[in-house]
Amino acid sequence: MPCVKLQWPRSLRTRLLAVYSIGMLTSALLVGLMVFFLAEPFNRYMLQYGAEHFAQGLAKRTQFAADGTPMGFDEEKIDKWLFTSFKEDVFVRITTADGRVVFSPTSEEATALAPAGAAFDPQLKRFELQREGVPMHAATTPIEHRGATWYVQFAASDRLVLKMRHSFGTPALQQGILATCLTFLAVFLVATHLTLQRMLHPLRAASIEAQNISPQTLDARLQARDLPDELTPLVEAFNRALDRLQAGFRTQQEFLANAAHELKTPLALIRAQIEMVPSTQRNPFLLQDVDRMARQVQQLLLLAEASEPRNYRMEEVSAQAALAEVCDYMARVAERSGVHITHSADTGTQGQQAPLCWEADRGALFTLLKNLLENAIQHSPPGGTVTVLADPAGFRVTDQGPGVAPADLGKLFERFWRGPTRRDEGAGLGLSICQEIARAHQWQIMARPSQPGLEVHVRFQPSDPPQEIRNDA
Repeated sequence: MPCVKLQWPRSLRTRLLAVYSIGMLTSALLVGLMVFFLAEPFNRYMLQYGAEHFAQGLAKRTQFAADGTPMGFDEEKIDKWLFTSFKEDVFVRITTADGRVVFSPTSEEATALAPAGAAFDPQLKRFELQREGVPMHAATTPIEHRGATWYVQFAASDRLVLKMRHSFGTPALQQGILATCLTFLAVFLVATHLTLQRMLHPLRAASIEAQNISPQTLDARLQARDLPDELTPLVEAFNRALDRLQAGFRTQQEFLANAAHELKTPLALIRAQIEMVPSTQRNPFLLQDVDRMARQVQQLLLLAEASEPRNYRMEEVSAQAALAEVCDYMARVAERSGVHITHSADTGTQGQQAPLCWEADRGALFTLLKNLLENAIQHSPPGGTVTVLADPAGFRVTDQGPGVAPADLGKLFERFWRGPTRRDEGAGLGLSICQEIARAHQWQIMARPSQPGLEVHVRFQPSDPPQEIRNDA
């Protein structure tokens, strides 16, 4: 039979509540076992102690006659029927030092109480005896009055005390213990739950802050306020790790930008030297290689700039104007490839044409649209059409090329990834730059197959919707 291994829950709150609950149940079980095993010795002790306690109570309420002789007990405190109704199980005597009984609640002739087979002993405070085969516990307590010493004796049968205890005392005790344990457990669990909830609230807030940290927000730090002392070092260590990560990321971006800047000048000089060579002696592929390298350097520079949030300046940009500017700029590239570009903007209004405006960085938006158009033109066949459609929810660029295999859709935005049908020999950074620009604007960029070709859709996040400006003048 396979062994089933129990696993602790992963939640810290659930673990603590489980440990506390097990501890409380174990404590209640131990108390129950203690009561069970100690019940009999406790009953015997209480029989002996109870007899002595009752004898002392009777001694305090003894009343004396004018001559100093005991004549009974204060009936306002002790009812006489208690002794007469239970005369076979309860015995009360007031005796002299030699054992002569001077008072008994019953009219029968009474003798001093003494252990079986023994004579009356006034110095014997607690003892056991039998009356007609019934075990009893008795006690003797001295009382002084006007220089004379008297002895009050009290005896109760074990059967009476135990019967009353089993019938009333023990069930009440068990119910009291059970009610106390359940009440204490409920209060403890509720208090622990609320305490843990309040204590872990700052940790949940820190977790939400950590989820919002991205490469564009590496300057954000988790707040350690209100956190328990045990969790503060963890948050501080995480913040220090972010410091190191931010420093490394900044160094990488600065190196990328500096390298791109430094390479632009040598490439321009190399191109100038090649152009100075007569065309008959010039290698026809050198200029192509230099242009390709210059393009890759420019893309690296754009990627470094797009990855830095501080480079963005948000403003209202007209969608129609942005589309017209980019399409005009790419018209010559499309003409060389034999591709036609169409664009339109759906404002979402009825009955009138209202300008559609987006909240974006003008230069970054231009680069994003240019790269998408360039990618679509490169994959469209001669005579094909590239369509750009904008609406209040975003914009999409669709081509009529061979499309992308479903298995490769997730690789489109990876850096340096190149599709097998790509015409030029670029570095594969154009769509990566688009993704960085979209992420900086909190937009979503995705690619899906079209019929035919590929559609790249940029959708605005609900938290950052586009603004539609109406011109009613």
